[in-house]
Amino acid sequence: MEHHYDEPVYLISVVAKVLSIHPQTLRQYEREGLIEPSRTDGKIRLYSQRDIDRIKL
Repeated sequence: MEHHYDEPVYLISVVAKVLSIHPQTLRQYEREGLIEPSRTDGKIRLYSQRDIDRIKL
């Protein structure tokens, strides 16, 4: 299944594992305005490939 670059599909746990960082680090990046993940109706963060690439920089 292929996803659009900006489509929010990745849970925080998946992104943290892929980037080898703690989920709390991702939350800190969000507080600092470095990334802005989407949220589900239940307030779960969803990250796009664009978000992941931005963190890698």
